[in-house]
Amino acid sequence: DVGKLAMIRELEPNAQRLIVSAKGFSLHVRERAEKSRILTLTYDELFHKFEQFGPYIHMYTSEGEQKDELEKLNEIYEEPTFKDEIGDDFATTYLNDWRKSLDKKGWLIIVGEYGTGKTALTKVLQYRWLNEYMLDPSLPLPIRIELRNFTRQFDARGLLHYFLDNNNLSHLSIDFVYSLIHTGRAILLLDGYDEMAQYLHARERRTCLEALAELSADGARGILTSRPNYFTEGEELEVFEILYKSLTHGNYYSGKQTQEVLKREERIDKLLEHFIDRFERTLRDLTPDQTESLIKRALADDDEGQRVILNLLRRIYRTSQDGDAISLSGKPVIISYLLEVIENLKIAPEAESTKALSEWEIYKLIVDQLMIRDLDRSPEITPDKRRTFLQSLAVFLSKKEQIQVNEADFKDLISKNFRRDLNRLPTESRSSQLERYFADLRSSTTLTRYSDNNIQGWKFSHNTLREFLLTEYFLDGLKKGDPVTDDLPISDAMRIFAETLPIETRSSFGQLLGQIWSRKKGCGQLLSLLWNGLVRLYLEYEDPKESCLKAITGQPIDLNSVLLSGVTISTISEPTDLVSSNFARSTLTNINFSGAALLNAHFFESTIENVIFTGANLCNANFLGALIIDTEFSNAEIDGAIFTHIPPDLISILIDDTQNDSSRSRLEGIDALGYLQFHGAKTDDIPRIAVLRYHPFFPIVEKIVEKLTTQRMRQRRGIEQRGAARANIPFARDFIEFLEGVQFIRSRTDRRDEMIEVTDSGRQVFTEFSNTGSFPDTMLDFLEEYK
Repeated sequence: DVGKLAMIRELEPNAQRLIVSAKGFSLHVRERAEKSRILTLTYDELFHKFEQFGPYIHMYTSEGEQKDELEKLNEIYEEPTFKDEIGDDFATTYLNDWRKSLDKKGWLIIVGEYGTGKTALTKVLQYRWLNEYMLDPSLPLPIRIELRNFTRQFDARGLLHYFLDNNNLSHLSIDFVYSLIHTGRAILLLDGYDEMAQYLHARERRTCLEALAELSADGARGILTSRPNYFTEGEELEVFEILYKSLTHGNYYSGKQTQEVLKREERIDKLLEHFIDRFERTLRDLTPDQTESLIKRALADDDEGQRVILNLLRRIYRTSQDGDAISLSGKPVIISYLLEVIENLKIAPEAESTKALSEWEIYKLIVDQLMIRDLDRSPEITPDKRRTFLQSLAVFLSKKEQIQVNEADFKDLISKNFRRDLNRLPTESRSSQLERYFADLRSSTTLTRYSDNNIQGWKFSHNTLREFLLTEYFLDGLKKGDPVTDDLPISDAMRIFAETLPIETRSSFGQLLGQIWSRKKGCGQLLSLLWNGLVRLYLEYEDPKESCLKAITGQPIDLNSVLLSGVTISTISEPTDLVSSNFARSTLTNINFSGAALLNAHFFESTIENVIFTGANLCNANFLGALIIDTEFSNAEIDGAIFTHIPPDLISILIDDTQNDSSRSRLEGIDALGYLQFHGAKTDDIPRIAVLRYHPFFPIVEKIVEKLTTQRMRQRRGIEQRGAARANIPFARDFIEFLEGVQFIRSRTDRRDEMIEVTDSGRQVFTEFSNTGSFPDTMLDFLEEYK
């Protein structure tokens, strides 16, 4: 309103006056407004005034280490492909279209095994999209966050705080960034969910998923990368969908506390609906033509180098479970390291060989050449000593809290690894020698500088180098008869490295593990690491997994007091005989016992998390005093199994959802113990209703009581034959007769239909059930007769 603007000019001469228009202004109006010292902006132009992302954009597009790294990557980047049930597409082309399209889903999961270039893809997208944003601010701003830097559970605000603090954007408010995300003005690039998830327990991952769900709600768009098996439709998400279902079967209870919890569950349900409303693409290795194109471009003036690397790449294979040979020539991480050590490879005898190479052998070759390259640069530290130090650094960086190694911890590791060399020197010379070692080792070709929240440090240039060196460390300990006792995560890549060891090497490691098995400490982690490779040595046996376990642990199978994770010990299609096996006082995480014969097995005082007992025979198994977290018991036989001395707050189980064939239910506490007791297990004393809730006819009783609670007069035919009663009409009729017999209801004859009326005593009973979920003993006795 011009009149108001004119008045403001008179009353407040120094005030800044502004007119905002949705449609814009003509040139004539703009000229007149400028002469009147009035700003004229569209809503988009006004909004851009608030987007103070200059420091962040400058960091990655103008100058500095980050810009140089991304620019170099972008120059040599070979476009990878998505190849899955959706189609075969160039990844960056598809993602550019996805970013601009409003009709495509807002949340995209990119999965790919180690070394397929997931991180490189998100970095290239960040670089290209930031440059495009500078030219066209109407495009969404890319916000890239490395989830591997989170070793503790986080919430949505914490995630965004981390991004702002590490990208010179602390001046922006979290709420403003939220508004950008939820209005589609910013797009999330979340890299490395798997590297975060491997350090977190299931409950911690759920909290993180809730944070991601919150970020993805209300129109937000984002990309999340992960290795397979950590964030897939069929595995991880299924667990978390279960988590946020209704708290109890009787979810119509009206207690105040229950209602508050249900409201929270409903809120989380809505968040997860948004988060699950996404789709998944699979990133593949480069094709042979792409690989050759990349090598020729990177070594345009080096014909010999091209020949050497292509010769090596054509010889790298993995043997599948079916015995097929799978080429790994297009794995970007392997290509990048071979390019880095090309000069050493030209004179290496392996380069001219024609022998096929496994993943273990190619990584050993790469690390060997990196050590030689460091020796050429600095001969003071021998390759063996450097390798030993880097292994200890891999251990340090594999512990939960360690994202990077800072200067103080780096020097502490040097002091421990080079203690003898330093102790030989005069006291006054040790400090300067330590500084020389520090300057040398931090420049190792396997490492890269890393800055986190203005704290300088170092980490491995690619996660697979850390994983390979950690695998070597575990196996070196086994060779020495001194197993590693640190609790360190065993990743899928580490299992692959161990599985692709030469067959004679795997066999010798199996024998060594059997020799030291009685010590127990550290042996479980070694078995987790070597399991897939060791089982392949027993494929000619009738029960390969049982034979393998007996060869290592003795007979009966003895796995007590060990730490075991990520192992498939049995499957429904190939069940394993584990009768009377001993898993007592062990920590079992992500273990598959599907279909196993576990009669009389011992699990007492064990910690059991994310374990699958689907279809297993657990009759008379002993779980006394165990801690059981999110463990699958669907279709398991548990008659006579012992689940005593388990406090309700230390048990949660997963079972098939009888109300929904495609889903499962999560039961915890008394509900979980009630399910187990109903199916024949022995538990401590719990309320009878908690047990009989799993009676197959309980839903009929529940629905009939609910109807009689809400309406005192009901038609008999409707109660006995409709709704839940249709599942078993004879039972429904017997239940109505029982209620009449105990005088909770009485019959009345209407003009046309026979009616049922609730008596005063019945109203008290039904109201009590509605409020507290409890039944009188007479009703429980009636149910037990139908068990």
